[in-house]
Amino acid sequence: MKGKIMTGMIVGAFLFALLAVIGSSWMTASEDGIEANYGLNEAEIEITFMGETVSDTAKYSDADCDMDEEMCELATAGTIGTIGLWVGILMAGTYAAMMIMPMVGNDSMDAIPEIGQKIISWGAGGMMLLGTIGWMIMAPEMPDEFGYGMSFFMAMFAGLLGLAAPLMDMFVPADGE
Repeated sequence: MKGKIMTGMIVGAFLFALLAVIGSSWMTASEDGIEANYGLNEAEIEITFMGETVSDTAKYSDADCDMDEEMCELATAGTIGTIGLWVGILMAGTYAAMMIMPMVGNDSMDAIPEIGQKIISWGAGGMMLLGTIGWMIMAPEMPDEFGYGMSFFMAMFAGLLGLAAPLMDMFVPADGE
């Protein structure tokens, strides 16, 4: 039972991190008919005025760093967050395979040395958290109207869930299955 719970936790971390990395609401703001969503790679602004809605999307890579320093800082933060999350996603996928393959009778993942298995198991959640916290540190200081969005919280939850699986393996005794 412990193995199945751990597998569910790491698959959940994998899915939440995947949703977070493709999500566009890492930082959000809403005021007087204007909604702004900042993702890892682009910003989206939607303005509603007299019943008409106009939206615009800007990619951070298109920004001129000499003219718009804030967009360049968001691009750097987004790159750090994207790299950390993708490495964490790859490690979570490998960790899930390490736990699922023996359940179906395939022992091919046993070829990975024990130290490699430990690095993969702890690195999945650790890299997700590292990417998320790295984004948080590197993102420019925003006004008080801005807050963290759902994608940010999904990434944090994915990292914590990814770390909870090896913690459970370490502290919860096996149940004899």
